[in-house]
Amino acid sequence: MTTKPLAEVYEELKQLRREGDNAGLDALVRQAMGMGIPGLPESPAGFVRQLDVRALAERVFGDPAKAQVWLNRPNKSLNGQRPADLLQDDLGAAVVRETLEQIDHGIFA
Repeated sequence: MTTKPLAEVYEELKQLRREGDNAGLDALVRQAMGMGIPGLPESPAGFVRQLDVRALAERVFGDPAKAQVWLNRPNKSLNGQRPADLLQDDLGAAVVRETLEQIDHGIFA
């Protein structure tokens, strides 16, 4: 598999979900596991949730490496937790997404 930007993979996954193509979705998830992104779950729902937030982080920071550093560094606005650790459930992902959106809008408090 060639390395695609996370946003592109995420859009492809969303399209497969809209079409109800569970076989295609499962195949893409298995294929994307080879992208070398640590900590992504094997379930399609968890994978899509994390991929969504990681793609947003890449867009906000403009660089996959910077996004990865931000996701793996303890964050004061998240009570010292690493954003990547919060991506295990929908609530944690929503908190990380909100933090990224605040950064994107210039709100750093």
